Formats: sequence, C-alpha cells, structure tokens
Amino acid sequence: MTLEQLRTLCRIVECGSLKQAADSLHKTQPALSMAIKKLEAEYGFEILNRQSYRLSLTPEGRSFYRKAQELLLNADQLSSMGRHLGAGNEPLVRFAYDLTCPHGLILNVLKQCQQQYPNTELHVLGKSRFGALELLQNGQADLAVSPWWPTLYGLGDLDTLAISHFRILLVASPELFQQGEVNSADQLKPQVHLMVEESGLSFDTENLMLIKGVRQWKTRDANTLKQMLLAGLGWGFIPEHMVQDELAGGALVALQPEDMEYSIDGEIRLIRRQEQTLGPVASMLWQGFAAANDGLPV
Repeated sequence: MTLEQLRTLCRIVECGSLKQAADSLHKTQPALSMAIKKLEAEYGFEILNRQSYRLSLTPEGRSFYRKAQELLLNADQLSSMGRHLGAGNEPLVRFAYDLTCPHGLILNVLKQCQQQYPNTELHVLGKSRFGALELLQNGQADLAVSPWWPTLYGLGDLDTLAISHFRILLVASPELFQQGEVNSADQLKPQVHLMVEESGLSFDTENLMLIKGVRQWKTRDANTLKQMLLAGLGWGFIPEHMVQDELAGGALVALQPEDMEYSIDGEIRLIRRQEQTLGPVASMLWQGFAAANDGLPV
C-alpha cells in the first residue's frame, strides 16, 4: 500500500467516476483502475462496487476509505510539520502570563500566532503573584507577561515591552461589613485578609499589599481567591478585570478606607531574558505585542 494509491482511492470516491478522477489527477483511467485493483489484491476484498453506473464503496471499502482519509490527513500534517521545523521554527513555545493582566490583548496575539504557525505547540501558563515572571527566571517559560515595577530589574538582565496597564482593587462581599462603609484599616482587622501566596522571587512581595497584624488565608491562584471573596470569607486585593461584573451586580463591593492604599495601578510588560535568543515563533509573539500595545514607554 502506498500513499499514492490511497490518494487515488479518495479522489475516485470524491468524483464518483474513474473518468472524472483521471481528469483531475491528469492520469489515465486504466492507471487508476490498476491502482485500486492492486489494493484489493493486497488485502483480499473488493473496495469498489462496480456493478452500477456510478462507482460506490462496498461495506468493507467504506471502512477502508475512512481510515485512508485519516492516514492521508496525518501524512499531510506530518509533511507540513517537517517543513515547519526545517525552516528553523520552534516545535514548542512556553508562554506564561500573570492573572493580573487582562486577557483580551493576550488572546488576540496568541490567535495570530496560531494562525501563522499552526505547527508550533504553545504551552500557555496562567499564574498569580509574579508566578509568570518566576517561571521565566527559572527557564520554564520563553516569554512572560507580568505586572512590572522598577525593582524587578534586580532579577537580572531582562528585555521588557510595555503593553498595557492593570488595576488591583480592595474588595469584599457586602455581607462582610454590614455595619456600614469601611473608612479605616482598623475596620478590616477583625476580618480575614484573603490573598494569593507570594512567589519565590528574590524580593518581598508580601509588603506590596499587606496590613500588619491581621489573620491571613492564602490560596495559590486568583480564581480561587475570587470565589473565596464571593463567599464572604474575607477581604482582599484582586485584579479589577476579574470582578467587574460582580462589582456592577453588587456581589462584591470596592472598599476605600481613607488611611491606606485601596487600589494599585501599574504597568504590564512582556518580558524575556536577554541571554535567550528568540526563535521565529517567539519573535512573532514579541512583535505581535509590540504592534498591539497602547504606546506605553519602555
């Protein structure tokens, strides 16, 4: 059995006649007929029913034809991947992003990458509390999208590209503070501070959003944090884009104590390690974000 024989079979079935198939393949009808007869002789059953004017598949031929279609599709995909890798494109790109970052821009660029490089496998890793940047630093990601502060330059030689902004809000379920509006940090202290576990990076992320002397419950990701906030288990800081609907519908309320920072605004950057040379696919992602960014200075 050869791929050429299988392509001949599929073309005959699609056309419904030897003549039309021969014309489309620029071959003679006897050549096509001989190819099918060799297949039938090899496996010992008739593939085509030749009793009627229009060729049709026998029951055995129908099963054989379906598998032939699958095999030809796999062969085409393998050939495409071979050309893809032969051109120097990466077989895999690892892309990490922080859940603080809005998804819209990220997903649009990833879609462009999928369309342009369909044979590159993309591992998309969503993390919280600088986890995406930690994966990049540890060599477990090729690119990362993360909140950015100037102190992060201390992590090493990094190239960055400003692509958007983020905002983190202090929120809670309305049932948690039924006595009225929260005006001071002292009103928060009787309740539990819900937060995402800090990363293992070499700077103290705990101090970014912490009130001293309060009980803390920690989770590993921002999505679980959101559910804990909705359940009224405590108060905490969470990306605004993750709770916009809940704030609008009253399931959560923004807290604004006068004696503490109740919102944090910052910059989101695409980041890579300077010592790493990006391949064509990762370079396309970098350029895609550069083309789509909102003009922030780097």
